[in-house]
Amino acid sequence: MEKSGYVNKQNRKGWLLISALLSIFLIAYWVIKSNNFYMTAQSTTSVRGVVYKSATGNPVEGAIVMIAEGSYQHSDIAAQTDEQGNFSLPNIQVPGTYTLLINYSNESKRVTINVAKDSVLKIPL
Repeated sequence: MEKSGYVNKQNRKGWLLISALLSIFLIAYWVIKSNNFYMTAQSTTSVRGVVYKSATGNPVEGAIVMIAEGSYQHSDIAAQTDEQGNFSLPNIQVPGTYTLLINYSNESKRVTINVAKDSVLKIPL
């Protein structure tokens, strides 16, 4: 007969095994959830493109392309187009929707884009 208040060795091993398995399960669950959040919310890509004159098709050199607003806040990401009208905005969080502001001399244009991976844009001005 067992004394009250005492746990035999076999019951103790069973509870210890259940506690260990539960702990492992909870740790694995936390790691998986953490990695999924990191992969979806923290993935970045670059947005590249060309700005050109809609009337002539010629590239626009010296235009400023910047993120005006979007799904994620970015600290002052902007680029200036080169002599072929090319620009690149690095480290854009994806997936997301962004509004680009393009300024050139006295002209400006707002363009809304959806970014899921590396994107190449053609923007008429």
